[in-house]
Amino acid sequence: MSLRDGIQAAIEIRRQLLRGSPDLRELYKVTALLAKIQLRFSGIECSSDNDALRVLVETGHQDTSMVAAARTERAAADELAMVVLRSWLTTLPGEVT
Repeated sequence: MSLRDGIQAAIEIRRQLLRGSPDLRELYKVTALLAKIQLRFSGIECSSDNDALRVLVETGHQDTSMVAAARTERAAADELAMVVLRSWLTTLPGEVT
């Protein structure tokens, strides 16, 4: 997993969120991929999607109940994807002049 994979995952999350009705499984998987990439850059390895999402959400002091609900509930899936995407965006450098 590389920086390029992270960028592609972030773009796919955005695409999924902009859809009228995203594929919840696909959104969950790509959100987990972006979480795993972020954690790996921090020196943390998580093999399961659920573990990676839970660790990243806990790191941001968010309620982890959305992780389980995201598999079947659109609102939780959207919220989880936004938490992970916001976390990714905070790692980007500021405006370049």
